[in-house]
This record gives sequence, structure tokens and C-alpha cells, in this order.
Amino acid sequence: MKQGSRYRFYMHEAERGDMPGPDTCGDFMPFFHQGVYHLFYLHKYCVYEVATTDFVHYGEPRLAIPCGSPEDQDWHIGTGSVVEREGVFHFYYTGFNESNRDCAGKHEQVLMRAVSTDLVHWEKDASYCVTPDTEHYGGLHWRDPQVFWNDREREYWMAVTATEKDGDHNRGGCTHIMKSSDLQSWRPGTAIYAPGTFATHECHDIFQMGEWWYMIFSNYTRWWETRYRMANSPAGPWITPAADDMFDGRAFYAAKTVSNGTNRYLVGWQAIRSGMDDKKPYQWGGSALVHELVQRPDGTLGVKPVQALAESYRRARPQAAVAHRGTWTFQNGVCGSEPYGFGWAEVGSMREACMVKAKLRWAPGTLACGLMLHIGGPRLEKWCQVRLEPARNRVVFDRSNKFDGDQMFIEERYVSLAGTNEAEVKVFVNGNAIIIYVNDTALATRAYDYEPGGCGIFVEHGEAEFLELDILE
Repeated sequence: MKQGSRYRFYMHEAERGDMPGPDTCGDFMPFFHQGVYHLFYLHKYCVYEVATTDFVHYGEPRLAIPCGSPEDQDWHIGTGSVVEREGVFHFYYTGFNESNRDCAGKHEQVLMRAVSTDLVHWEKDASYCVTPDTEHYGGLHWRDPQVFWNDREREYWMAVTATEKDGDHNRGGCTHIMKSSDLQSWRPGTAIYAPGTFATHECHDIFQMGEWWYMIFSNYTRWWETRYRMANSPAGPWITPAADDMFDGRAFYAAKTVSNGTNRYLVGWQAIRSGMDDKKPYQWGGSALVHELVQRPDGTLGVKPVQALAESYRRARPQAAVAHRGTWTFQNGVCGSEPYGFGWAEVGSMREACMVKAKLRWAPGTLACGLMLHIGGPRLEKWCQVRLEPARNRVVFDRSNKFDGDQMFIEERYVSLAGTNEAEVKVFVNGNAIIIYVNDTALATRAYDYEPGGCGIFVEHGEAEFLELDILE
């Protein structure tokens, strides 16, 4: 992937062998103003900002709020949010100083603020410092302030990552609310969500769409994950969607939303694997990944590609279908059949940056079908696979170098395929980054050990049609 990118999938600096580390960027804090999306983010313990109007073309990054010295409370700056009132922008953020832990009268995490009149020049507000409410909460986790306007109560609310005072081990995560009428005087509220499930609810984002309120948060207790809850009121009670409460896979983290008044976008980061090695774990930070939110009739949420991103792939790649295994026909779409195993056909070649899309239909009882990416070698030595498994209601990303002792988790996502026999698949490839959409479900992943190679389709133990198949660059 051409990192240090200002096009499509933003990243601050060039990707290199010793990444990831503090030089990556993460925890995007988006803010929309006068037609521009300002993406504030963490980089080298400071807050930087980059601007875009379409989530495809990005400007140059600039330092917005520098971190302090080792003696300052904001030696390291953590996640926050931006809100505007009467022409003044308020940036609420976390002031970290790890050396303060267990020091009497000091705190590792506090809530701090900077102000600006132009979104460019920020001044730290030395008078604003909210320390942990240790009377009612644990003293360590006290961060990630997200300020939003509660129209029902006609006041500002601030969601704060906190922990129950006597919560069970790694289950005390809760969401504390502070309240203000003017952004100047803040009074404590109460915990609006304390399920006894997670260690923390990081990087909150609470917002309203239609009749529903939503709370998005990230968690590292069990998986790396971005989850959401829904309620009829910002005070709760908060409902967990039964089938799927995530937007993407384990490489997508710390996502927050931003709205232009018409559409709402989910802005997170797609993690980099340690050492840029397919067999190593994902680490903190990576490149920006933006999904557009989709609200379903029942109020649950899905995602789809940003329109400008999809439109940035325009030129069709030539296709030359070659059947390799199974029975294939290439008229009025492509149809493949292999009732007793794996069948596949090659359909064209890829580029380092391209989009592959198709509408898939499968016969009842078909075990799996999908797309083959990065095909290489005369005996299919290299490949990546976007695998739909209808009976299991899931999409899986698989690759050829998982072999002999590889214990990495399966990269998969729940997708509702029961009761239907078709799905729309779009796959965006940008170097090592691969972002998969199946209907309104996303799965982001990476594949480092691959050249662009060929593109193909496959079916296992069944029959499938591939309609409207396109490879675009």
C-alpha cells in the first residue's frame, strides 16, 4: 500500500518495516464545518488534523494541539471531540501522564480543553481540568470526552470513559455523563451504561438518527472491536442488537461518526500488522477507513462504501475468463458448478489499486462461493479469498500463506444470508489494504505478501452465478 497517502485511505507517514509505533495515526475525531470534514487524530502523542471534502482527496497534515512536557498533565494527549458554540470551537481531550499513576494528589488521566475561533489555531485552556470522580468511579480510566447536544434536555452532554468503583475485574467499564448549558460550567450526571461486560468503553460517540439514539464505543478486552448500542433516549436503556452489533472486523477500531446534515459517516482506523507481516498481530494505529452508515428499517445499523470512493474507480479492466477446475459457462454472466469440492475460474488481472464487484447467486445447499484475489503461480500457489458461506451467515477472508502452525484468528464477519440466495459484493484493494463489503456489512483486512496478480471466482460444493462482474481501476 502506498502509505503516507493523501488519496483514498489517508495515512500520515510512509509505511515502513518497523511500523507500527507512535508514528502511525489513530483515533480519528471528525468534525464537519462549512463543507469540510476536519479529521483530528492522534500522532506522536499530539493532535494533528487533515481536511477532506469527500474522504478520497486529503490535504496535508498539520499539528493542531501539541503535547506537553513530561511534567505536564498532557504529556501525552488522548482522544476527545470538537463542538462549536457561538463561533468558538471547543476541543475536549484527554491529558495523559503515566508517571502520575499511584502518586498522591495526581492522576494519570484527566479531561482537558483547548479553544479556537478558526479550527486552525488552538489555545489550551489552563482553567479547565476535570479530574476523576473517585467518589463514584474507579480512579484510573477517565478519558475520551465526547460532547454532544442533547436536544431533548436542551443542554450539552459529555460522555466519559470510566469504570465502576467496585466493578468485577475487566468488567467494570461504564459510560459517565457530565452536563452543561453553556460549555463553561459542567456538573456531574450519572452512568448511563454499565453492562458489566467490558473493561472500558473507549472512544464514545453518541448521536441521534431518526427516532433512535446510538452509542458507539470500542473495546480491547476480548477482541479489538468497534460496537454499538441503540436506545429511545440518550439516557438509555441501551439495547444490544441481537444478530450483529459491529460494523467491521477486528482491524477496524476507535471509530466515531460525523454528519454533513444529510449523510452520516463512520471514521475509524484500519490497523497495520506488526512488521508488515501477515503472520503478526494487528497493532495500534494505521490508515483512515471511512464507511457510510446505513439505518435499516428496524433501527439497526449497517455500512456501505463512501460514494466518492466507489466513483474513484472508473476504468474497466479487460476480462479473459479461463476455467481451471469445475464446470463453468461464460454467457449472460458466469456460472460455476462443482458439487464435490472446489472449483474456480480466472477472470482477469488486478492492479495495486482496484475495485472488484459482483452480484452472487447460489443454489440451495451451496457450501461457499466468492472472489479470488492476488492469484499467483501456475498451480495456484498464491491467492486470497473473499468467501461467502450462506449456511453459516458469514463472510471470511482467507489467504494462501496460512499454513503449518499459523494460529491467527479467522478474519470473518456475520452477514445475514439466511432466507436469500444472493448478495452484492464490493472489494476495494489498495496495496496491502483490502476492504470488503457484502450487502451492508464490512470486513477490512490486509494482505502483505502478495503482488496484484490475477482475479478469479470460485464455488465449493454447489453452484453459483456471478453477475455484473467488474474489475475497475
